Amino acid sequence: MIVRLHSPQIGILRSSTGNIGSIERSLQRLGIASCVVGTAAEIGKTDGLIFPGAGAALPVMNDLKDRCLVEVLRNYSKPFLGICLGMQLLFDTSEEGPADCLGIIRGKVVELPGTVRKPHMGWNRLSTGEYAYFVHSFVCAPTDSRVITITVQHGIEIVAAVRKENFFGLQWHPEKSGETGDRFLSFFVRLCK
Repeated sequence: MIVRLHSPQIGILRSSTGNIGSIERSLQRLGIASCVVGTAAEIGKTDGLIFPGAGAALPVMNDLKDRCLVEVLRNYSKPFLGICLGMQLLFDTSEEGPADCLGIIRGKVVELPGTVRKPHMGWNRLSTGEYAYFVHSFVCAPTDSRVITITVQHGIEIVAAVRKENFFGLQWHPEKSGETGDRFLSFFVRLCK
């Protein structure tokens, strides 16, 4: 008898903006199967979902509303990874727009203070000791500090990663962060099996 191992199907959420191609190439290089999804039915067939981020909060939230995906994402029960803007949209509100967001994690997204050069861009040392690549002008301010898993110092302490149940968020870009990013993407996919 031949036993076939299940290879998780990772969905990459299509949105009005984003760095979908970079995520696809990173997963492909790691030997991870993925597909771009944009409807509730397609999302429902995935074993894990990545919401890549680039762009602005208000137009992306409007796009999600137009496609009736807000409740679909709020109720997603498998591993979910929001990257950069994808992480920020997990929160209640964003000053960028301003916009009402998904409200999965309590808190808000605020603009970096004037003391920090915007966009905050480049390699930064995470509180884990590893280095990761950032490019953003807004930061997450969770109501509950227990959801914060990684921070970075850049004149101020910046929330670099969060987790609430099956929802993960990274302010940094794993697809641009070399071995650090590869390790995180591999970890996330293992959760999807």
